[in-house]
Amino acid sequence: MGYFLAIDMGTTSVKAVAFSGSAEMLYRYSVNNTTLQPQAGYAEQEPYTILLAVIECINSVTAYLQQPPMCISFSAALHGLIVMDADGNALTNCILWNDTRANAEAKELYQNKSAAEFYTITGVPVHAMTPVCKILWLQKNEPKLFNKAAKFISLKEYVFFALTQQYVIDTSIATAMGLCNIQKLQWETNLLNKLKISEQQLSTIVAPETVFYGNHTLLPNWFAQVPLVIGGGDGPLANLGMGVSAPDQIAVTIGTSAAARRTIHQPLLNASAQTFCYFLCQQSYVIGGASNNGASVIQWFKNEILKTNNSYENLFNETVNIEPGSNGLLVLPFIAGERAPLWNAEATAAFVGLTRQHTQAHCMKAIMEGVLLNVYAIIKQLVANDKTEYTLFAGGGFAESTIWVQMLADITNMKVILPNTIESSALGAAIVAAKAINAQLDVNLNNTTIYTPHSSSHQLYQEVWMKYQRILTQLELIKKPL
Repeated sequence: MGYFLAIDMGTTSVKAVAFSGSAEMLYRYSVNNTTLQPQAGYAEQEPYTILLAVIECINSVTAYLQQPPMCISFSAALHGLIVMDADGNALTNCILWNDTRANAEAKELYQNKSAAEFYTITGVPVHAMTPVCKILWLQKNEPKLFNKAAKFISLKEYVFFALTQQYVIDTSIATAMGLCNIQKLQWETNLLNKLKISEQQLSTIVAPETVFYGNHTLLPNWFAQVPLVIGGGDGPLANLGMGVSAPDQIAVTIGTSAAARRTIHQPLLNASAQTFCYFLCQQSYVIGGASNNGASVIQWFKNEILKTNNSYENLFNETVNIEPGSNGLLVLPFIAGERAPLWNAEATAAFVGLTRQHTQAHCMKAIMEGVLLNVYAIIKQLVANDKTEYTLFAGGGFAESTIWVQMLADITNMKVILPNTIESSALGAAIVAAKAINAQLDVNLNNTTIYTPHSSSHQLYQEVWMKYQRILTQLELIKKPL
């Protein structure tokens, strides 16, 4: 039995998912990641620990299935940055997408009128999340470290270097760096000069379908014979895995973070730089917006405020009899600053309208609503002002909750399709791998679950949406990038 093995290197965990030739999930194994926060605004992960998690996942899945895969493909989170020395050693942890230490550098790019140039060339809005701003932060705050930098790379590049001894980056992750020309899919020399770095300090850009071979002392001998397909970024690959390809389709994924994305077939920029544009594969791109605050807000509330061992399912079930709007309680979910739709790294969270009548269940429902209202704001940036009937496709951990998915349908008044697997990024990586090795992977996009909006709930949520918008405006949280 041949199978495809996809490694999905997310923020919360590293997962290995095995798919059959009919795209059936045969086995899934995951290792939880630890995010370090040594200072306020910092979010880091140790690269070698992530590498060991990848190796553990490969060994565990192949041991369970008792045979090597036909190939191994990779999906990974975007915007991470690691500094490497000339001997191939990591000089830093990976600075993650939700690290906001470079907020001052982002502000400076807007003040000196460089932000528009960066966005126009790369399709990446300037924000503390971007490797561009992180490199500028290192230059200013860690000059000795900056001067030692032989390479600036992401976590997937680190893993690939450990496995193949080559510094390579796929076009999907490269276009999210903020230094790659979105039209040419090449490093942009003018922008590199602004950062005082050279192209030699970045990895070689390759197509997502590119095949490599590698080895590692902690992996079995068969590993050297298995094609390693570099794959892409987790968000873009999720669109592929969900089957989101038509103009009236939007992917919504909520894991640690949250995002809404459309698939397009040529680069497209937003007039006010509110959306990103990244490469997917072949002739496909994605446009969209990503929020810092997804299920991580639920996790924070459960662990830090409730301090309960109660399951998420039970906590969600407690909310089902509460009317939309949580009895006047509204949550701004910005516990980690914000990317889209605010583009405000200094944004903070708030419970608005909290009274003695509100219970734990009210608070939980208001948080779930707050995360989705923020996603709804991103969706509104993606849809044209026409009468097109858009359909949403749900992926990520939130898609395991029927309550939360139905809430998405009710808030947006859009039909929500739940694909066969919530592991859409991993499936996207497997689809790329099948093309790379000329193997057959039959993905059935018809056997899906459909959620339709409840009109009465949507009417109530429209009032909540208007209130949400008013509060954002009153608190002056929305910062227009350009």
